[in-house]
Amino acid sequence: MRTKTIKTLSAILIVLVLVTISCEFSFDLGGKKNKTATPVTQQVTSAPLEPAVKPTEAAVTLPTAAKPTSVPPTNAPIQQPTEAPVQQPTDTPEVVYESEPYYTEQFDYVPDNWYFEVLKGNEKKTDISVGKGQLTFTIEDYDTYAYVFYDDYTYTDVYIETSAKNRGVNDNMISLVCRYSDSGFYEVNITNGGLYDIYAYVSTLNIGYQRLYNGGSKNINMGLKSNVFGMTCKGNEISLYINGKLERTVADNKYNLPEGRIGVGASSFNSTPVVIDFDYVYIDVP
Repeated sequence: MRTKTIKTLSAILIVLVLVTISCEFSFDLGGKKNKTATPVTQQVTSAPLEPAVKPTEAAVTLPTAAKPTSVPPTNAPIQQPTEAPVQQPTDTPEVVYESEPYYTEQFDYVPDNWYFEVLKGNEKKTDISVGKGQLTFTIEDYDTYAYVFYDDYTYTDVYIETSAKNRGVNDNMISLVCRYSDSGFYEVNITNGGLYDIYAYVSTLNIGYQRLYNGGSKNINMGLKSNVFGMTCKGNEISLYINGKLERTVADNKYNLPEGRIGVGASSFNSTPVVIDFDYVYIDVP
């Protein structure tokens, strides 16, 4: 019987470092509002819910390995393995995602059913982008009001919520909007200086912005910090929530704006740059 010689081979371990390059994409896919589009109208009359908390991903539990099962020896002949048949590739059907009236937009990619509007100011110096799971407003000119709106549904009664972080100058404003239409809209504005306003904007007769209430709040985290802001439009009442607490509810008995889209926005005043990150926008029944 011939002997086999075992040769010793030297091994060289090469460690590859993977560098992940994060990219930001300008908010161009949705573009500006298509004036000819007719969104579906949703009317909600549900009872109020507690302010929503941003959903967290459930932990994934990996299956545990099963213990091997002992097989007693047999005298049966050993079966030779047979070659498995080759599976022919088949066309995978394209998955079509349907939009929902109530959901959480986490901005993992640029959504094509949201669109932007610069209602005042220099659009060329306003950038709205999506990257790293955030919607970012960057405004580099004074007195500019920029927004994004969810285009697939209009709402009569609705609750919206967002988490926003200031990364620029402290002279700015964060906005939540409901019932946005050609008739006007309701808007809550919160500054990083600790102040807030509740407005009705009426398009007819050039009435414009009409303040329903303004004040200050100790619940606002001022400066370069994050805040969770919520807004409810229900009947003729508009409510503002700041970091999980009901700050103010006002009634509009004059303008009675009926229904429209929801949205969020950021504005500049006398200082730049304004940089605001929105982690998500949550839409629910009020």
